[in-house]
Amino acid sequence: MLDQALRKAKWRQRLMMVLIAVVVLIIGGPLAYSGLNQLCGRQTDALYTALTNYHLVAEPNVTVASEMLANNSSFGGNVVTKEYKEIDGYVVPWGTYTSHYSFHDWEMDESFTQTVSNRLDENTDRQQFQNTTLQKVARFYTHTHDLPNEARSLSRLPNHVGEIAVTFSRAVTYAELKQWVPKNVNLTWGYVFNDTKRVALEGDNSGLVENPIGMDLSYDQGPSRQLKDWQTALRGYWGNQTRSAGMKLALKASAKTLQFRGVILTGTTEQLVKVAGAANVAGTSVGVTVARVPYIKPVK
Repeated sequence: MLDQALRKAKWRQRLMMVLIAVVVLIIGGPLAYSGLNQLCGRQTDALYTALTNYHLVAEPNVTVASEMLANNSSFGGNVVTKEYKEIDGYVVPWGTYTSHYSFHDWEMDESFTQTVSNRLDENTDRQQFQNTTLQKVARFYTHTHDLPNEARSLSRLPNHVGEIAVTFSRAVTYAELKQWVPKNVNLTWGYVFNDTKRVALEGDNSGLVENPIGMDLSYDQGPSRQLKDWQTALRGYWGNQTRSAGMKLALKASAKTLQFRGVILTGTTEQLVKVAGAANVAGTSVGVTVARVPYIKPVK
């Protein structure tokens, strides 16, 4: 009798544990699912904010074609970004990037800030190319003396459109910039200061700006139209890192006093050659070039 009572008690205990497990699963399952979704949603929002800040301040003459969720689940997923450059009316693929998020963190695709470096010859210290499409990157310089002037070589490349990065001998305001820009080229982006958060490439003495910070100036988007949003994005992009002198000046500047140390210009190679000899040009670097075709007319 005692053994039978003990067996019944054990069965009741097991049944009770099963019932408790079922109740926990019924109630706790949806709660856990909802909680994971909320956590993932927060991380997704944080990732999108970081991407937006980066696009606004750190991508010279680059346009986002699309930015979409992929492999989305309660545990995480990806944000796939596709970008292009507009070169005087010609659209050129620039890169596809996959950033990641989970319910506890997020991470931007590191390829956003990576380039492929190749030493070409004794006359060209170092060139850089975009990581996925291998398009040439137009670069700015940290100094203004004895710089390469690559735009002069575009005279040997007729019937093309292209982009160039111009480093100025002295920084200029937007008002001065608008007076300086030749009428037959497109002003697309203005370089404000160098991002010193990231360590320069070891052994590089070329004076190249590794991570230029600047502002989209295409379609006459001057500082007066976007400075507040741009400075907010810059704070978000910079995060808690120690603020450099350039960062401090950019945050204090007004639309009238913000200064540009260089610009990205696009146009036909015939017009870009003329910029190489313009006043206040310390040096130039050629970026993407595209052969012209009869059915696409350059913007200028």
